[in-house]
Amino acid sequence: MNPTGHVYLNGRILPASQAAISPFDVGILRGYAVFDLFQTINGEPFQLEDHLARFRASADMLGLTVPADDAEITAVVHELLTLNGYPEAIVRLVLTGGESADGMHFDPKTPTFFIITHELFEVPETAYVNGTRLLTKEHRREVPEAKTTNYITWLRNHDLIERNGAIDLLYHADGLVSEAATASFYVVRDGKIHAPDAGVLPGTVGRMVMQRAASRFEVVYGPLTLEDTLSADEAFITSSVRGVVPIVQIDDHTIGDGRVGAITKALMDICREEMRG
Repeated sequence: MNPTGHVYLNGRILPASQAAISPFDVGILRGYAVFDLFQTINGEPFQLEDHLARFRASADMLGLTVPADDAEITAVVHELLTLNGYPEAIVRLVLTGGESADGMHFDPKTPTFFIITHELFEVPETAYVNGTRLLTKEHRREVPEAKTTNYITWLRNHDLIERNGAIDLLYHADGLVSEAATASFYVVRDGKIHAPDAGVLPGTVGRMVMQRAASRFEVVYGPLTLEDTLSADEAFITSSVRGVVPIVQIDDHTIGDGRVGAITKALMDICREEMRG
């Protein structure tokens, strides 16, 4: 991340070194905040409208008001991308409840709103060619349909993920799988694509790919058990900055024959066409 770059904070674009958030911000004191992020492709924001819609939906779930319209946010994003000059970037929108004198009460109409950018990270190509691994974790996110800033479970287990050569955690509770910590999760069984549809964050890339895939493959939304997941023919995750990533191992269980499956490959092609088209 470029410490000399620029950020947007509460209506102003200013050097990152001059940006400051109150220590009484309820986003810091209580973690009451939502965010969204997306990447650029050829310097242009990808799926910006979808991400703004999800950002506003997350804010609504927490009773927060986004203090700028879509046109204003879009203009700020483009200005930050020009000022900070990354070849490709990740753009992050963050909205908190704002200042709270007692850490409990705040005015949802005066939130803290900031936008930051940083350089896009690259997923190793081997993950797409050979597939990668998830580690299961029993966990249910609070307000799962909102993209909140609470990533404590993922952060506490980050070293474990890296030590085991995994890409993410796979959350499950009461025998049902929900989502990966930072991505949407899908499996393939008997030629059909299955995905959880309750208690999960709507994925922008996942929705895009499934809409394109619906003409070729049956997509089934509904409860997905951990047992069915571990015995699936194929598995994959989707995310805004990684596209479609094949999963060939979950914990010590091999998925299918341990290789990237044909349907997953087809979805990867669809995603690349959309993202690079």
